Amino acid sequence: MTVKKVGSALLVLLGIVGFGYFFLMVEKMTQGDDAESGVESYNANLDEAVDKTEEIQAAIDETPAGGTLEIPPGVYKLSKNPELKAVTGYGDSYFALKISRPITILMEEVIFQTDTEEEYGVFWVNETEDVHLKGGVLMGERLPEDGSLTSHIAILFLYTDNSSIEGTYMKNYSQGVHLNHSDDNIVRKVTSEFNYGSGIINFDSNHNVIDSCVVRNSGDGHVSLYGGGEDNHVVNCMVTEDRPGYDDQQGITVESETSSLIENNTVSGFYYGIDVKNASESNIIESNIAFNNEYNIAVRGGDGGKNLELPSYNTQILNNLVVDPRDKSSYGIYVGAGDGHVVIGNTLNIGNLIMPEKDLEVYESQNYFVPEEEE
Repeated sequence: MTVKKVGSALLVLLGIVGFGYFFLMVEKMTQGDDAESGVESYNANLDEAVDKTEEIQAAIDETPAGGTLEIPPGVYKLSKNPELKAVTGYGDSYFALKISRPITILMEEVIFQTDTEEEYGVFWVNETEDVHLKGGVLMGERLPEDGSLTSHIAILFLYTDNSSIEGTYMKNYSQGVHLNHSDDNIVRKVTSEFNYGSGIINFDSNHNVIDSCVVRNSGDGHVSLYGGGEDNHVVNCMVTEDRPGYDDQQGITVESETSSLIENNTVSGFYYGIDVKNASESNIIESNIAFNNEYNIAVRGGDGGKNLELPSYNTQILNNLVVDPRDKSSYGIYVGAGDGHVVIGNTLNIGNLIMPEKDLEVYESQNYFVPEEEE
């Protein structure tokens, strides 16, 4: 067996860049004790929040197309509007607020609180374009325990194009951001954590960019490209799961997707770290850091049951750092379905490239293997 081995200097450099970045981000997300992080840090203000649903909706409706609405700093309770029911191919969802014209909403130093019991989300952006949401905290009062994956969506873009969400924090929803049949949008510097389902999902949507986001402790594919989209980019994101007992989650899911790019992300704490499945074609997985996952990178069929279980084709897995799978698993890179895949320039532990024998013989010499430490 011919392998290329990483020299100690290169390995140290990769460790400094990759793992240093990881722990820096984790420190930012978790600094302080529980009383100073997450929902607890907002309790004092949220308990005093006044319901402003009608006033804020009126302000949205009165903002002219192309105009800007700046919401004053404060803590606002939002209530479910039973007339705001979004019907999608993925499921139905209620909301507090609806946007249906091109506007910009500035929410710096704004906290919106929703009542989890009532099963609704915050913004439904419907059949429009050039909508821009900036800043703000969207806070469900607790993690949903009941309902569907679409019962509490913080922000839904439905048939909405050329729009953006930037610098927004959201927690305790069924899904954080849901792009549904919506193209050419940007989700940037968003933090979405402690959701019942995906933190960010891109469903049957094209040419969207998910950039520099943090998605943590959510389920059902923390960042998910699903439903037949193409040319979507997930770049520069931190995707992690660190809750005890949540050992079957998926990090970045690429499902039934074509010609999309997963690049320069850090993924840790999952069963499947970066998961390519179900008739995905010609996707590129490049320059990511994936560690402490049962499968750091996997190309496979689906999960069976109600999901499809189809092979994927022509995946390019290039220049990724995929070391130290969880519990000493051997699945640094696992290619178990389809053909036409290219696996070049990746750094793995020895024995952690799992492919059909004919492909293994081709690619084993084109990747870098970390030598085992001497005891």
